[in-house]
Amino acid sequence: MDFPHGRTLAHGGDATPNALNNMGRLRAAMVRIDVIAYTPTEVLEEHDITVGRARELVEKYGVTWMNIVDPSGRTLEELEALFGFHPLALEDSVNQDLTPKIEAFDDVVFVVARTIIWAEEIETDQLSLFVSRKFVVTIHDKVFPQLEDIRVRIRKRAPKLMKSGADYLCYSILDVIVDSYFPHLDRFQEVVDRLENEIVADPSGTGISKIHAVRRDLTRVRNMLRPQRDVLGTLSRLETPIFKKEIRNYLRDVQDHMIRVSDTLDTLREVSTSLMEVQATLADARLNSIIKVLTVLFTVTIPLTIVTSAFGMNVEFWGFNRPEGLYLALALMIAPTLILVVWMRRKGWL
Repeated sequence: MDFPHGRTLAHGGDATPNALNNMGRLRAAMVRIDVIAYTPTEVLEEHDITVGRARELVEKYGVTWMNIVDPSGRTLEELEALFGFHPLALEDSVNQDLTPKIEAFDDVVFVVARTIIWAEEIETDQLSLFVSRKFVVTIHDKVFPQLEDIRVRIRKRAPKLMKSGADYLCYSILDVIVDSYFPHLDRFQEVVDRLENEIVADPSGTGISKIHAVRRDLTRVRNMLRPQRDVLGTLSRLETPIFKKEIRNYLRDVQDHMIRVSDTLDTLREVSTSLMEVQATLADARLNSIIKVLTVLFTVTIPLTIVTSAFGMNVEFWGFNRPEGLYLALALMIAPTLILVVWMRRKGWL
């Protein structure tokens, strides 16, 4: 196997059973283990079973899929003892903050993938897979509705799944996860389009804060999913008896889909950045228009200010101390104002 066997953890040290028990994210009471085991002619499904029972099914059936939700420290110890999983990989399987990664051991490949969850706000969740020749073990913290699609296909005895091994099951799981990204990308696109319309309609509105929030979400999702493209690429090139050449070709197709996802996220992020710039430009243009109007108003009042200031002095002016002096003063105020208004209109400033 030409994949690096070694690994490095930021916290250092060995992951012992005690270390697995002490991990804060583990909750012993909520663990649930479901298994679907099948051959080309038979499907068996069992729920809420033990790791030991799952191990028995692995020995009896061609392919066994064990799905573990919210594993406890004891569950991880049993996986290490009965399946031989590396304790550091088990520790990573319940560390929900990992970016997608792949590690190959002698008889199992460990893959970390992420899916998008859009509830009140956008976030990603982790799915860990242990893949061997005869079984796939998936570990996750939250409900993954995408996995139900695979279960339905197994229950309906989809021919390709029934005739293939655990490597094809792993491909199918990764494929539905990547395909689940596209509806979220469409939703991002709708949000960006709506914000664009809001900005054009009201440049001075609250669009800038909404754009910033969308751009932040896009950046977070992109940073979490981008490594998954590399993981799929590595998996499609991995020389191991666990993944047959035919399945590696399927994985390259999933990688192509992941590249589309990554490129779409980059495009949406660039569009959101452009919208921020457009909003700032439109706001500046509106501010300049307001300043221009205020400047014009100030300019046309200059003759009025001069004349009224002159007449405000406590000094008699020749000719203005007569009754017709009022009309002359009004003429001196109105005429220059009209001249300025006509001149500015011809200049296109009004």
